[in-house]
Amino acid sequence: MTTTPATVAITGGIGSGKSMVAGLFQSWGAAVVDADVLAREVVEPGSQGLREVEKAFAPEPLILADGSLNRPKLASIIFADPTKKKLLESILHPLIRQRWLANLDQLRKSGAKVIAYVVPLFFESTAKMSEIEKVILVSAPEELRIARVIARDGFTREAAELRLKAQLPESQKISRSDYVIVNDGTPQQLETRAREVFMSLTSRSA
Repeated sequence: MTTTPATVAITGGIGSGKSMVAGLFQSWGAAVVDADVLAREVVEPGSQGLREVEKAFAPEPLILADGSLNRPKLASIIFADPTKKKLLESILHPLIRQRWLANLDQLRKSGAKVIAYVVPLFFESTAKMSEIEKVILVSAPEELRIARVIARDGFTREAAELRLKAQLPESQKISRSDYVIVNDGTPQQLETRAREVFMSLTSRSA
């Protein structure tokens, strides 16, 4: 008998390690969709999303010579102005959600053990995701996350802290999650903790 795979969200603050957990899930048979990838797709050159962003943020020069979005420029604007950040989200979130639901419809027929949607701002989003059955939070101490972001992205400490402050406090996310995977040790420890969650999800959908 064919069973419908569990549909879960993997979330976590910047530098928490959610992409690593998503990669582990995928290696164990999960189908993974990344909201950040969808966010890039909906503002590809010539897209409706890019036109809407350009119009909303005019006269800021946000389009590069090759027709692509100037992401660093846009990031500097929205992280310095919460109103502009909400404006961008109001444009992109509906487009991203539409693309995710189209993916989900196909993945439910794919035979995947779990369908995992990586959503960095799951709790910050105003969209109601009734299709998500369980929420998995990847958590790590703030100082460790800051160090990871600085090393990974070349951000200054100030820039890294600015991005952390734009997200909900960790305590609020923990209280609203079904599973919490703490990523404060070695890759082996993370794998062990992630596997426990994955096994729980697959046993529920078996």
